[in-house]
Amino acid sequence: DREFRAGLAEVVKAAVIADADLFTRIENVSFEALRTDTDLLTDAISAAVRVKADIVERDEHETGDRRKLNLGHTLAHAIEKCSNRMNHGEAVAVGLPELIAAAAVKLGVLQPADRDRIVNVLEKLGFDLTPPVDVKRLLKEVGKDKKSEDGMLRIVLPVGIGDCEVRPMPIADFAALFA
Repeated sequence: DREFRAGLAEVVKAAVIADADLFTRIENVSFEALRTDTDLLTDAISAAVRVKADIVERDEHETGDRRKLNLGHTLAHAIEKCSNRMNHGEAVAVGLPELIAAAAVKLGVLQPADRDRIVNVLEKLGFDLTPPVDVKRLLKEVGKDKKSEDGMLRIVLPVGIGDCEVRPMPIADFAALFA
C-alpha cells in the first residue's frame, strides 16, 4: 500500500500541473477504489503519463514547460534528504500542499479553496502531510538543490487545479514565505 500510495502522489501531481479533469476524477473516488478497480487505475495512470509525455514532447531540454514537472520536488528532495523515513512519493505529497501550495496562496496566485482541494485529495489517499522535519532545516537543504542556479530557484507554483507557473525566485525570498 505504501508504494502504491507513493505512485498516486505522482498522479495527483500530474493532475495539479495540467489536468483538472483527472484531479476531479481522483477527488471523487477513494484510495480503495483506485487500489481495486483496474479500469479506474489504468485511466488515472494513463492520464498522468499523457500529461508528462505532452510536456516532455514540447520541451525536451527542460528550458520551459518541462520545469513544471518539478512541482513539489524542490521541497520533496529536501524532505527526502532530511528524513530517512519518507520515500519519494510521500515527500512529494508533503511538499506539494503543505509547502508549495501554501506558498502559492501567500503569493496570491492560488486560491485557498484550491489548496484545500489538494490537501483533501492527498489526505483521502492516506498521506500524512506533516513535514517530518522543521521547515527551517528543509530550507537550508533547498539552497543546495540541483535546480538552484546562482542563488535563484525555479519554483513551480500551482495557480489553479490543472495549471502551474514556473517562477524564478531568490532563495531568500522563497524562505521568507515560510517565516
